[in-house]
Amino acid sequence: MGRVGASIELPHPPERVFRVATRIEDLPRWLPEVVEATLIDEPLASGSRVRLRLSGAAAGAEVTGSVKQLRPPSMLVIGGSGGPLTVEVRTRLDPVGDGATRIALEIDVSTSPLLGFIGREAERRINAELPASLQRFRALLEAEPA
Repeated sequence: MGRVGASIELPHPPERVFRVATRIEDLPRWLPEVVEATLIDEPLASGSRVRLRLSGAAAGAEVTGSVKQLRPPSMLVIGGSGGPLTVEVRTRLDPVGDGATRIALEIDVSTSPLLGFIGREAERRINAELPASLQRFRALLEAEPA
């Protein structure tokens, strides 16, 4: 399958953006196709296990994975597999001056060639949802106390 991605510039420092972007239980509020998210091993750290339940468009898969990279306040990578899908979600934050931050979200979805249609549909839906997802993230961040 492939990689989809989008980014948005936010008028907040990277530490604040990172704090909100790494709250695993809030991922369903903004991340496309995620309907439930659980941090199995607390606190959030490299190697912590994460469970994501995806929407019906992503075959309703339950993806169990782990935090592959955690570099506050600039990077979080979660990867795992479940059902027919393998998913990797990369969240990267870069300061852009004047206390602003660019958040870039990249999502890789793959599956076996036999079930490629499931991966392609999940990829298509995620790609279509990414801009709105980042706007939902912006609203979640704006609602966060400073």
